[in-house]
Amino acid sequence: MKHYSLFSSSALQTTVAWASIVFIGSIFPLNVVFSQELKPNSPAGNKPKTPPKKQDKPQDKPADEQIVIQGDILGENSKKALRYYAGSRSVISSDTLRNGGIRSLDDALQHVPSVKIFDETGTGALPQIMVRGLYESRSGRVQLLQDGIPLSLAPYGQTSVSLFPVTLDMIDRIDIVRGGAAVQYGPNNVGGVINLVSRPIPKKWETTFGDRLQVAQNGNVIFNNFVSTGGHVTDDFALQLDTNFQNGDTFRNGHNKVDTKNFRLRGQYDIDDDTRIRAEIQHYTLNIDLPGSLTPNDYKQDPYQTTRPLDNVVGHTVRGNLVVQHDFGELGPFEGGQFTWTGFASTTYRNYKVGMRTNANETWLSNLPPELLQQAPRDYQVFGAQPQLTLRAHSGDVSHEITMGARATFEDIGFIVNRTQLQTNVVSLIQNRHFTDKAWATFISDKIGLLDETLTLTPGFRFEHLDSSFYDRMNGQKTGNGIRNILPGVTASYKIGKTGMVFFDAQRSLRAPQVTQIIYGNNLNSELAWNYETGGRYFPDKNTTLGLTFYRIDFNNQITLDNTSRTYVNLGSTRNQGIELSAEWQLPAVPDLSFKATYAFLDAKQLNGQYSGKRTPYTSKHQITGDIRYKLDRSTEFDINGYYFSNAYSDAANTRQENAIASVGRLPSYVVFNAQASHVFYEQNNGATVRGSFSILNFANEHYYFRGIDTSPWGRETAPGRTFIMGVQATL
Repeated sequence: MKHYSLFSSSALQTTVAWASIVFIGSIFPLNVVFSQELKPNSPAGNKPKTPPKKQDKPQDKPADEQIVIQGDILGENSKKALRYYAGSRSVISSDTLRNGGIRSLDDALQHVPSVKIFDETGTGALPQIMVRGLYESRSGRVQLLQDGIPLSLAPYGQTSVSLFPVTLDMIDRIDIVRGGAAVQYGPNNVGGVINLVSRPIPKKWETTFGDRLQVAQNGNVIFNNFVSTGGHVTDDFALQLDTNFQNGDTFRNGHNKVDTKNFRLRGQYDIDDDTRIRAEIQHYTLNIDLPGSLTPNDYKQDPYQTTRPLDNVVGHTVRGNLVVQHDFGELGPFEGGQFTWTGFASTTYRNYKVGMRTNANETWLSNLPPELLQQAPRDYQVFGAQPQLTLRAHSGDVSHEITMGARATFEDIGFIVNRTQLQTNVVSLIQNRHFTDKAWATFISDKIGLLDETLTLTPGFRFEHLDSSFYDRMNGQKTGNGIRNILPGVTASYKIGKTGMVFFDAQRSLRAPQVTQIIYGNNLNSELAWNYETGGRYFPDKNTTLGLTFYRIDFNNQITLDNTSRTYVNLGSTRNQGIELSAEWQLPAVPDLSFKATYAFLDAKQLNGQYSGKRTPYTSKHQITGDIRYKLDRSTEFDINGYYFSNAYSDAANTRQENAIASVGRLPSYVVFNAQASHVFYEQNNGATVRGSFSILNFANEHYYFRGIDTSPWGRETAPGRTFIMGVQATL
């Protein structure tokens, strides 16, 4: 068995070579990949929109809009598509990201019903995302994608995003599907799927410069610089280079440096009218200090101080992906369809450094200086490929859209822990372990349209096959584990005239045992859950949309980390159920004034064991969000928004009283308000613009805190206070 050294040069060279071949291949015609017998023959019926012929392309159509995977459960995200989507779904638009008083991508998600964020840095570099009460450190229980490609360090073995290579300025919109999405997006999708959609490559070449200045109330400054240049080189070939730099001091006093660099090169080539490819290669680096949590007394003295002088995260990743797509016409009984092949690869290194005491029980006590520096470097290599085929058929008032595919994934993970005695500089190796995951999955679904698609049923299933191996390099121990699971699912929707729809869905999801769970000594089974949703939307006119969703998640085997003992424990069966309400409307008399509001109720309980009937940790029963936006004219826009979360517990026992080390205790409720003014200073018909914005986030300066965040599991983790953001963007 071959074992890779931590961040081995051969591993990096392999991924860089793969990604380079992927990108270079996008420049040359690949017609030979497809059979000449699959030429389109003018298919009839209700064929979904496919990319237009070249002579019919609108000149202002973004190039990226041509890469649309037919049969994808996310589908379009137009206003009409969202209204008729068979499930609970939200889209944070480009306009909201630019003009809505948004600090970062995770900050934007706080305005989505049933999504809660634990923001420790105010930078978006280390997101902590909870969806419908499902939480694990570093967003371990949500499926995060960028343009459909998994963002987790390892989709099976390490679902967290302790290195998050996505920055706000590179994203056009965020598509959030809450609830199960197990058939096409497995594994780890119980809480839903969040797809970060990149800005499209423009038809005409353009260059954008952007700068944002983020100033905390204590005067600390973070600089955010963004440069993007790209467009069509020819009618068929487009390129875009994006760069984003973030550096400065976060909102805490002392030990607060942040430095991120993000480079991305994308290409797209239309081989012919029916065949197109997209390729991407990215390099991202991170170096950020972690001021950490505080004892209750330290928090009362100064909630923004730091008593953790050594905690830090460094990391870097190289990622590449390729999407090849071909549309075809009549094929036997089918009127047309599409074949898509997606390949992705990444090599990632990250290292969390933590100051510790020789006696671990003293580690997070602020009155004692650190005696050890613990480092946990990890090396991840991931390779994956997914072919997918969509076939369409139509007969009378019945239609079929059959989607089938498979995915193969290989993961190689190196895990080292060492500790350095600060007085003697003696280094001790604590752990040296190697993990390998070999997984493949198949899926199939059939979107059946009845009564001229008034009624739509989509049954399907996914089969997951995973073989994992574990090798302890220190003692030679070898173990293995196999997982075989069928994940069925069904969705149904019914259109009520032109003003409403109702839906129902039920899906089974899983998450494989994680590397960190094995490291802590517990060989736990997979987490399995059934996810149910039912609800509807009412849209009496183009300016009003009302939504109501009831959901329930039944977990057979939920796993959580006990902060005090620092071990993973099995909560057993849990049940998360709730209600989500949403409303969007504009006043007919004042069309430039718009309102959005949501309310989410969550009842998350443990169902067996010592704490049966008690709430699951970190869950808030109530969430309220609101947004008011007013467009003064074509150039000026104002936005005021806010969100409220009720209190939560930080342990399975639902301990109310905070203990001396603050590892348990009830977390308080909080409400945050934000405001932004945006103005276009210069605009030309050729697309040249100069825009500016000024935001005040948390303008009431609400003081609140979290608990149980990764390297600071005890204490109060301070949330960002009042923050000022000034931004300017010029497009040439």
